[in-house]
Amino acid sequence: MQSVLQRNDVWRAHQLAPPAHPTHPTGWAALDAALPGGGWPLGALVECSHPAGTLAWRLWLPALRSASAQGQVVLLGLPLQPNAAAWAAHGIDTPRLWCVHTDDDAQTLWCAQQLLGCPSVALLWLHLRHPTWAATQRLQHAAHQARCSTDGGGAWPAPLVLLSVAEAHASPSSAAVLRLHVQPKGPEGLLVWVRKRRGAPRHHPLDLSAPWPWCEWLPPTPRNHAPAPAVDRLPAQPARACPA
Repeated sequence: MQSVLQRNDVWRAHQLAPPAHPTHPTGWAALDAALPGGGWPLGALVECSHPAGTLAWRLWLPALRSASAQGQVVLLGLPLQPNAAAWAAHGIDTPRLWCVHTDDDAQTLWCAQQLLGCPSVALLWLHLRHPTWAATQRLQHAAHQARCSTDGGGAWPAPLVLLSVAEAHASPSSAAVLRLHVQPKGPEGLLVWVRKRRGAPRHHPLDLSAPWPWCEWLPPTPRNHAPAPAVDRLPAQPARACPA
């Protein structure tokens, strides 16, 4: 029995599974404690659902900052685009940040597979309008096959692959190894539900203290004085493929 329990694909029902992938800390101690391996799995698909009209910028900021020190960061088909000046002020190496526009999920999937074959990509964040099991299976397979180059000084063996989906369009099933749901809690925090992980289920959300860091850097426009639930809604940029 002990030899069986030493396998990384077998675990006791009340425990987290041994990590099946290399991991990188999320930047949130409470979230690290809830994930196998204590961080984001590299070379695997991480799916995150969120309310329509928002993206989980605050949750991913530590990962984006770390990834930009490892290699290229690609935002693929996101419905909202970043404020590059604010990201730079938050420590993200924006010359390594690329935004790619796509017209539909088929284009997004094709581009994702090509990008994951590029060893200079350290993080790929893509958005699907209508995700399916088959789409997530393709992405998980591509993520599992992806490898990062160490020529640029990076140490990650594989990229971090993030899939965002609107809550209303999330598929009942997914091939992602980790599934989260993120709900903004005003300008001061986030509620994070772990919907799927290798290990015991988690029934209650994590309450993360995540003050919104950008408002003081943005110009005083009516958009920036929207009600608190809108803090994760940044204005979209023109739809074109270009450096951020």
